[in-house]
Amino acid sequence: MAHSGSAIQQDTTLTGYVLELESGEPLPSVEIKNLATGALVKSRTDGQFSIPVKRNQRLQFEYPGYRTDTLVVVEFDIKRVYLTSDGSTIQIDEVQIQAMTDSRLAAEIKRAEEEGQFTETSQQRGGVRVSPSRWFSKEGRQARLRHKRLLAEQERRKIDARFTPEIIMSLTPLEGEDLELYMTKYRPTVDFLSTANDADLRLYIMDTYAAFKKLTPEQRADIKIPKRENP
Repeated sequence: MAHSGSAIQQDTTLTGYVLELESGEPLPSVEIKNLATGALVKSRTDGQFSIPVKRNQRLQFEYPGYRTDTLVVVEFDIKRVYLTSDGSTIQIDEVQIQAMTDSRLAAEIKRAEEEGQFTETSQQRGGVRVSPSRWFSKEGRQARLRHKRLLAEQERRKIDARFTPEIIMSLTPLEGEDLELYMTKYRPTVDFLSTANDADLRLYIMDTYAAFKKLTPEQRADIKIPKRENP
């Protein structure tokens, strides 16, 4: 009897992963819809999804900037669904950006650069020509805005990788809210970290901690700790 129940569960839920065809990277927040029942789920950060479905029902996979794909469910083994770019300019929200792997983030930055540039290769004469219409188009503006947001996320990750709570707590007695306030106010720039070695960073932390201790309660109250969505 227990075996029968397990078989029923297996034949009504499909589990799989949604991946980008070109890079093999997982795609989070892909909408997967059962076209027969209307059931809708989204893929997780690692691209995994689980959706109620019966044999011979169709699933639709939809994600901005990628060709919509469908899958007829015949077997219930773990599926890997690959989506291909449709070449269009896409809008990515903050949660999607935060969920990207580093390699996919780099690929999306490159893509946004290509979509937002105002020069293009001439097919007839070769070389590069200026395209003002491309620069001022809605798609070009959207691509440049997306590029700015993607770069900001890439820079955030570079800073977070070195300016960590662990290194600060190893050099100062800061913890809890004071640690958050300090890390917000004295967050270094990516330009500084690109040239600073570990000794430079330790000196920076000690110098800024000395400045932090001198802040008045009013000055500390003015520090706004940013809130970030969980991917």
